[in-house]
Amino acid sequence: MWTRAVTLLLVLAVTLADFGQGAIYPEDDTQENLLTVVPCVKRLCEKYFKSERAMKGSLAIINIKPDTSAFQLNILKSFNDDPRHEMGVMVKDGRKKHWNASHVTEKAKNYLLLVSDSSELDAPINQLRRLPTWNPLAQVVVLFTSEMTPLVFQIEVRNALQKLFENSVLNVNVMVQRYNTSVLEVWTWFPYENGGCADSILNIRLMDECEYVEVSMENVAEKMDENSEFIVPELEYSNVTAANSSLQVFFEQSEQTGDSFVETVWLFREKHYFSDYGPKIPKDYNYCPLMISTPIWEPFVVGNETSIEKGLEVLMIEVITARMKLTPVYRFIDPLRASATITADNSTGFYADLIQRRTDLMIGGLYENPISRRMLSSSIPYFQDDLTWCVPTARHAPKWLNVFIIFNVWIWLVAIIIIFVAAAIIYCLNHVEHRYPENYTWMLLQSLAFSLSVYAHYWPQRFSIRFFLVGYMIYGLHWSAAYHSFLISVLTRPRFEPQISTVEAAMANKFQFAGPENTLVHFDKPDGVSRFITSVYQVCPDRDDCLARLHSERNLAVAMSRAHSHNSKSIGEAEIFCFDRKDNIQTYSVGMMVKKDFHLLPKINDLIRRISESGLLGKWQVESDKIRVDEDLEDRGGDDGGHGDGQIVLKVEHIEGAFILGAIGLGLSTVAFIGEIVYFNLKNRYKWNDSPYRADRYRRRPRPVVRHGEVDGNVSPILE
Repeated sequence: MWTRAVTLLLVLAVTLADFGQGAIYPEDDTQENLLTVVPCVKRLCEKYFKSERAMKGSLAIINIKPDTSAFQLNILKSFNDDPRHEMGVMVKDGRKKHWNASHVTEKAKNYLLLVSDSSELDAPINQLRRLPTWNPLAQVVVLFTSEMTPLVFQIEVRNALQKLFENSVLNVNVMVQRYNTSVLEVWTWFPYENGGCADSILNIRLMDECEYVEVSMENVAEKMDENSEFIVPELEYSNVTAANSSLQVFFEQSEQTGDSFVETVWLFREKHYFSDYGPKIPKDYNYCPLMISTPIWEPFVVGNETSIEKGLEVLMIEVITARMKLTPVYRFIDPLRASATITADNSTGFYADLIQRRTDLMIGGLYENPISRRMLSSSIPYFQDDLTWCVPTARHAPKWLNVFIIFNVWIWLVAIIIIFVAAAIIYCLNHVEHRYPENYTWMLLQSLAFSLSVYAHYWPQRFSIRFFLVGYMIYGLHWSAAYHSFLISVLTRPRFEPQISTVEAAMANKFQFAGPENTLVHFDKPDGVSRFITSVYQVCPDRDDCLARLHSERNLAVAMSRAHSHNSKSIGEAEIFCFDRKDNIQTYSVGMMVKKDFHLLPKINDLIRRISESGLLGKWQVESDKIRVDEDLEDRGGDDGGHGDGQIVLKVEHIEGAFILGAIGLGLSTVAFIGEIVYFNLKNRYKWNDSPYRADRYRRRPRPVVRHGEVDGNVSPILE
């Protein structure tokens, strides 16, 4: 039967189990008294052990030793011999590890702990916590197997409730046999009763009483008339209801007294002091404080060390606490502790507040790790973030190249070659025509003018030459139009140097790698990149100070949360570039860390799920990004150069390349002019002869003069 689906886990930690320093063994008379309350234990457990599913097919794990007592055997028998067969029984030795616990996948709904006193609770609780079925929200019944005086019992009940409360178990009922009687009492507490906040056990109350008695049938009607606490349920007798108690026939027997038979029955005599007391954990929590630890970590938590302003998780906490009627109380975590290596240190470690239960939950863009999984609980995830490398944005490319980068180098080479080739063609055509004695340099200037679609001082006579020049001018027209069109785009759009966007590129450019200490764990890998990063990694005690270094250090890569890097106040979003998601160090789901088995976690998870489904998280994220953009614009005073319409005013640096090119040409011409003067003076001083080469054949013929419409000769006039 134990292989069926587990919907009820009933754990019996017995008195004779050797927990801790020695067991307490009841005396024989105590054992006999305990046997009288076994039916009441079974009956009240049926009352408290409730779940949404039926109990049939559930599992009872009973911790016993081979020399178990008669009381334990009767408890075993009472559950195992249930005619309804609603539970299976598994005998378990509490000193050994649960064998093959992986097949149990469903959380327990109920527990029953049999101990002599509260000092024996530690061992069974620790055993239960190690089982995969551990459920702090289950119904727990603690049965003391030693008779106690009222004063001792009050102390023991509080101790038991306190130990279970320290393990986040609040649905607890404590059973004890009333001193020197066969009455079984049940005591409990309500964590949020009368404005309480589940922070201390102040009031305990008696819930139920049960006694299993033998009554002769002759006295049943008489007892019912005398005391309305007794009823006879619908078994073999009529059903009579009393105010808050009942009498049930369990079985009947006949005893012979002389010549007559006396019929007797066993009855349950019960008193219920609170027939409908509601759940132990209510829906509203009296505006009790919800202690929250957090670092300042945008965009999840925005503020300073004295106050909280806003943030995704802060807004979520506000909604959750408002719905649950809680009051959030924040406790700030030192940035140095937030960036340190995650350890299991419960005094100074990152999770110290939760481990020592000084706070209830922790926020700040957190995610699970092996230590948190072992020592804490976590909420369901509600945001996805990346741990990635962030570097400075690429600097603006030199503006003096603006006039040259319009076309690539091959187009420029083709254009320059065309100018020289066209100049050579014009030179040759001019040589054929015998018109002008200009040299090749002059023809090169003419070709450049034609290619730029500007005026050229050249008058050819032949139709073939003019046809060539017309085609060349059409080419120049297209070239000039294309150049000026692209020039406008280049001058009005900023250009940047190549952006470092991969770890390999950063390594090739001799970048430094830095970040918080707790990030180093992600580079504990055998590959070469991880080994290199580990060898040069610089630890930043304060993560925001590390980001601020990107202002001045161009060769620095910082390991940082992507969401925080784009929202941190230490650096503008336009000054930082984070690698693409495919180059992430790690991608993780953000959630809240809460103290182990926090009893409010299921309610918090339910509200987080509803917030996520409603789309509020996305809305808060958009609002957060909008606020950040507005703040950046205010800090920069706008990017439109003082013009509200966004018009870009060109400055000298936008076209400084043209000025540089003109200055170079002017410098070269000046040097050439000075060279010519020096040569002329030297020639006159030393009587140097001119070059023997003379271009007499290129001597210009006299131009005809037009007077009153007449033409000198047969030559057509050339108008200047």
